[in-house]
Amino acid sequence: MTIAKTAFCLIAAGVLAACQRSEAPPTAAPAATASPAGQSVKPEAIQWFKGDLNAAFAAAAAQNKPVFLYWGAEWCPPCHDLKAHVFSRTDFQQKLRQFVPVYLDGDAEGAQQAGAEFSVMGYPTVVVLRADRTEVARIAGGMDLGSYADVLDLALEGVSPLPELLRSLRGDASLALSQADCRRMAYNAWRLDPRAEADAAALVQSLQLAEQRCPRDATAERDRLTAMAASLAASAELKDVEAGRAPSPRLRALLASVQALVADQGRSIRVVDELVGLGDDFFTVARLADSARNAELKRNWFALMDAMETDAAQSDTVKLMSAAGRLYAAKALDPKGVIPPEVLARGRGTLEAFLARKYDADARSGIVNSASWVLEYLGDDARLRELLKGELATSRTPYYYMADLATLEERAGNKPEAIELLARAYQESQGPATRFQWGVLYVEGLLRMAPQDEPRIRAASLAVLGELAGPNRIHARSRGRLERMHKSLAGWSKDAGHGATLTAISQRWQQICAALPATDAMRGECPRLLATGRT
Repeated sequence: MTIAKTAFCLIAAGVLAACQRSEAPPTAAPAATASPAGQSVKPEAIQWFKGDLNAAFAAAAAQNKPVFLYWGAEWCPPCHDLKAHVFSRTDFQQKLRQFVPVYLDGDAEGAQQAGAEFSVMGYPTVVVLRADRTEVARIAGGMDLGSYADVLDLALEGVSPLPELLRSLRGDASLALSQADCRRMAYNAWRLDPRAEADAAALVQSLQLAEQRCPRDATAERDRLTAMAASLAASAELKDVEAGRAPSPRLRALLASVQALVADQGRSIRVVDELVGLGDDFFTVARLADSARNAELKRNWFALMDAMETDAAQSDTVKLMSAAGRLYAAKALDPKGVIPPEVLARGRGTLEAFLARKYDADARSGIVNSASWVLEYLGDDARLRELLKGELATSRTPYYYMADLATLEERAGNKPEAIELLARAYQESQGPATRFQWGVLYVEGLLRMAPQDEPRIRAASLAVLGELAGPNRIHARSRGRLERMHKSLAGWSKDAGHGATLTAISQRWQQICAALPATDAMRGECPRLLATGRT
């Protein structure tokens, strides 16, 4: 992926895609000074459980209720969007009374450890669990607004945990899915589950099996499953197809199914939130695999995006993604990657129309995030810079925008400005997991843009590692970023030496590991994570 594509959280595709920063940018919030981590995104109308996670599961067992676990962060745009469009809904709030709702801020004590336990990496992730901690469902954002309460209903029907359902689906060729299990498979947030994403081929197979075993009249659910499988399969085979290899029979069949679905607007509009997440990988593969149908696919897709833009079932955050959908499809379907002027003009018109509307702070956050994607496809860095600077002035978490502005400055060749923005973003960030995340961005920026500045790299690395000094911090997102940072440092030193700096970093890390309490599950593994020479 390009820097541009990894820079922003996508709110669409049946998924309020979890922010992965530097896989993430803009968020908006009311003008205020930065508040303590985890306090501003709690939806006031929901009575979140007061107590630790163990107490929440004990309460769930005593009350015979499932646990609704919401893992979020104050700086995360999709978290604000989820609050604006889902948690604010009366029907959703009423259904949630039948759960034990737990809000877990990523910077709270033990939050990263919980993330590792429940396989959640990105913000936001919503997981419904039984009192015995087995997973029933993951709930995505970006769905049509009427679906959320229905999805909660599914979790209350005494259905089997998802791992059991998947095992049965793969192991029992005669298994027919019930309406509830079919819907649960179709609306589950698979893209928010790193375990599923780790084996895309197995997930594609499971989604196709589910589509085949769903009741025949579950048309929308079956269409969602097909679209999801097609998107994953296209991404998995993209490089092979671009190299001239023919798509697999599985992918070819999925391409045909999606093309037929897009041609039927009566069906496709019902699952447009999923279809808009097909992405440019799908359209690139479609162009290379069946160029004779490109004009038809483009025509039908544009008509669907037109319908999506005015679809009352969708939030404005998702509606705005219709512009991105037009742009990425046009670019991917053109052999030279050129977007026609009329498509560019239409995308810009849609963008400005939505940005001109008045939104509360949470809804505005999602709009700005979608707008960022549109501007990326428009290639308009000047307008994107203007948008981000405007949001920077009113944000509770301005460091979030600074990192995105740094990306733009780096892209423009303004390396000193980019580095200073990353340094400032790290300095102003709050909360241990957040500070470590932005600190890693700063170190990586130095390694890319100022590899000769060894003293600054050493000082920054030592300071950033210090954010992990404390119990239960080296888990989930933080562990992943630690490994990424170490790999970057190892690559930096491979050809140019810098052994003294790596030694200092390793010594500091060993001190952090030695100070971990025996109760921290990472105590034994910790020293090996930054072992000298590990890449």
